[in-house]
Amino acid sequence: MILFHGNDRLNALHTRESLTAYLNTPTVAPELLSAGDYSALSVKDRDAYDRRRVIYLSGGIVLETPGLAQARRRLQDCFNNNLGKNSGHTGLMVSGDSTVGKTTTVKALMQFVYNAYKRQHTGFDSQQQVPVVYIEVPPASTGKLLMIAFAEFFGLPVRSGESMVSIRKRVTAAINAAGTQLIVVDELHNLARRTAGNGESVDVLKSLHNDLPCTFVYAGIDLTSGELLGGPRGQQLSARFDIMLMARYNPSRKEDRAIWRQLVNGFEKRLPLMDHQQGSLAGMWEYLFERTNGSIGSLARLITGAAIETLTTDGMPEAITREQLDTRRLDYAAETARANRLTRKNNPMSSENLIKTVSR
Repeated sequence: MILFHGNDRLNALHTRESLTAYLNTPTVAPELLSAGDYSALSVKDRDAYDRRRVIYLSGGIVLETPGLAQARRRLQDCFNNNLGKNSGHTGLMVSGDSTVGKTTTVKALMQFVYNAYKRQHTGFDSQQQVPVVYIEVPPASTGKLLMIAFAEFFGLPVRSGESMVSIRKRVTAAINAAGTQLIVVDELHNLARRTAGNGESVDVLKSLHNDLPCTFVYAGIDLTSGELLGGPRGQQLSARFDIMLMARYNPSRKEDRAIWRQLVNGFEKRLPLMDHQQGSLAGMWEYLFERTNGSIGSLARLITGAAIETLTTDGMPEAITREQLDTRRLDYAAETARANRLTRKNNPMSSENLIKTVSR
């Protein structure tokens, strides 16, 4: 069965209204019904309940990880250190490969700041305050395209032929008027190539740091490699930003293995499945490590995807099994890494096996 989005779809992030709605309506885990209570529901109510469970599984499970706790603490330090500055504000840069949890971390940081602001400023929304701003760097960005992204977030019209300087002036005024505290700039790797447009975009961002009292969070893929942090522009960025590197978990590290088991256990405890036996996935933590190449994003996709399959397949028990997991495909990076490991394992002349032979 295919489920289509409707009025209950999750809000996007790239406009003021949609981000505010998203931050004000966190996804809540549906109550897990007993088999008897579920059977007593009408067909309409049963379908609605199943839909709520699928929505929660597809985007509502956020685990408290050591990395997320560290990101909150480091961002809080940035806010506190910026309090008395009128230029050169510090910020946080979240960098790593795809599927290591950058997007989840960024969204959790926005929620963290938004909730803290709401506690300290009762009724701020009635004053048109916007404590958090989110934009994505457009591909082949220029300073003007970047400012247009900010303008679109606030719903500011951009006149045909309007200069970047003019747009930037209006955007800066809007951010100041909105009392914005946090600005998240995602997809920053789009500025990693050395082009005139990218260099101009970096300069525009740097000038915003000086003109606005906001704290910035940058996020993107492998931001520490390539051109972004090289040269004079890159040196200024790296000098102002605390860089948080996110990576896949490593099975050879005792600490990573312990965290991984906690992640598997955390996902399993949150599965709203009536027939699933708690602890069965926890017992497969090594298999799940191998399947996902130690990626939390791939792990979430594998477990929640399997759970959704049980809810949308007629006659299928609401329980995740090893046999079911074996049939599911993951992202290209995880599947490729697994295939390479299996090839090395089955090849007696591989460097890995030769080292094992020599060591004996």
